[in-house]
Amino acid sequence: MMGMWFLASGYGQYVAGLLGKGMSVPGTDATAMEKLLAFTSGYKQLAIYALIAGVALLLLAPVVRRLMGNIK
Repeated sequence: MMGMWFLASGYGQYVAGLLGKGMSVPGTDATAMEKLLAFTSGYKQLAIYALIAGVALLLLAPVVRRLMGNIK
């Protein structure tokens, strides 16, 4: 179980690195404002995806409860 914990932590950090790399501005000649705008828009997009996923899960919750029957 401890190995799974470390594996999940490692995969989470890897995905976070991929997200950060995808949000960064390529090139060393980018200004600080360009970098700030790139990261801001990247995190905005990430927040929108999280909100959409949260709403979808809230909409699916009654269906899952109904499928569970009398299990608590």
